[in-house]
Amino acid sequence: MRPLTLQETASALGGRAYGEIATRRVTNVSTDSRRVQDGTLFVAIKGERFDGHDFVEAALERGATAAVVHDAAKMGEAYRNSGRLIEVKDTIVALGKLAGWYRRQFAAQVVAVIGSNGKTTVKDLIASVLGSRLSGRAAPASYNNAIGVPLTLLSVEPSDQFIVVEIGTNYPGEVTSLARIARPDMAVVTSIGEEHLAALGDLNGVAREEFSFLSNMQDRAFAAISDQAGQYAPRYLQNQIKYASTRRRDDQNYSLLIYGFSESADLRAVSVKRTKNGQHFRVNDRFEYSLPLLGRHNILNALAAIAIGTRFRLSHEDIAAALAKVQGPPMRLQRTQLGSMTVINDAYNANPGSMRAAFSAMDDLSGVGRKVFILGDMRELGSQATRCHLAVGEEAGRSTAQVIIAVGAYARIVADGATITAGTSKRIYTCPSIEALVEKLPAWLEPGDAVLLKASRGVQLERIIPAMEESRALRIHHGSRNGGRKVRNQGIG
Repeated sequence: MRPLTLQETASALGGRAYGEIATRRVTNVSTDSRRVQDGTLFVAIKGERFDGHDFVEAALERGATAAVVHDAAKMGEAYRNSGRLIEVKDTIVALGKLAGWYRRQFAAQVVAVIGSNGKTTVKDLIASVLGSRLSGRAAPASYNNAIGVPLTLLSVEPSDQFIVVEIGTNYPGEVTSLARIARPDMAVVTSIGEEHLAALGDLNGVAREEFSFLSNMQDRAFAAISDQAGQYAPRYLQNQIKYASTRRRDDQNYSLLIYGFSESADLRAVSVKRTKNGQHFRVNDRFEYSLPLLGRHNILNALAAIAIGTRFRLSHEDIAAALAKVQGPPMRLQRTQLGSMTVINDAYNANPGSMRAAFSAMDDLSGVGRKVFILGDMRELGSQATRCHLAVGEEAGRSTAQVIIAVGAYARIVADGATITAGTSKRIYTCPSIEALVEKLPAWLEPGDAVLLKASRGVQLERIIPAMEESRALRIHHGSRNGGRKVRNQGIG
């Protein structure tokens, strides 16, 4: 970030500095005391497991320029008099204020990625495309909340030409709040799906929340919307999407582009073919692209990156060259070989839409043995949870999976759904917990299996991978194969 004086930092935070303010400068911002170095502004945040205020003195001792706290009176007198404490009412709100102020100081174009599914992948694809020709950066990991978005914006250097932020939501108003801080010049809406229904209610509630960013775009901004997301756009957008998606209306401060597979899309993928290492497709039947990622939905993700790349005036040839070399983010259809077993780790998060996309990607997978789906709970679906898990089970039952293993609180619901559509044509198992599943894996997996791991982040389904490695080692040692029988809803107590 551009070095800031402590005086202008305190002013931007809306805080009160204790003692005679220090003359040192702020050169970076962190909420993690372990990452503090000379020049760091340490923002103390109270989380679920730790309270950053417990580490303020350690951060200052490590060389932090100053610390932002909500109660300076609790700090030692020496620190209160040092001019290195800034007191605010709410440290998370103050972090957002600082980021919003800093965003108005830099010239880099802000690209925001919004939507129910695919945000991190799209963010990474856009960064790869733009980074092939321009200087800039993107949010690390999934920095998409009231802490991550400000930290991403505060990382911008004066020489950067772009910054890609990811904007997520768990509750109504979060997208608006984060967009107000980021003030995007460009944005992508990846999809609208059944996510966080406990707070957002239904698909219409999700759409209202996701599209709320539009009122906080910069003047003469640009938004690329997938054709799937466009189906759920607010009514006032529908005519613009349907009739003139790249034309700006006089009463709006942004222009739109629709991308996808539909004939009406401005940026359209056609002639999709699976290849040994991924997929090949054409854009608007003119430009050739190769993508080393599984899943038809990743072509949509690539189209989003193409839309932003062309907006930055990159050529299709340059964009295609960048996309041909991309790697997907961890735990998003991440492919790993465990001997003869193929693991498709998509366990970073899950909702009904991303479940269906993962099933489709597995359907397209060739050259493998049995296809095994290990499916965990989808979180934050509220009163819709039972319906959504049953529907996902039905989709799994229709898929090419030969084995479906459901784990967690909704395991029996998923299994019931799979049985409705698959009958006795698939082996369907249930487990109440990860621990119980680990015990059963050696009996349920076979050499050569292609195994999909899919669940919400809180499940941490990737924890079973060491057990999968162990089960493979046991089979190699004993030279045995699975002798299990076809079971419907086999529970484990």
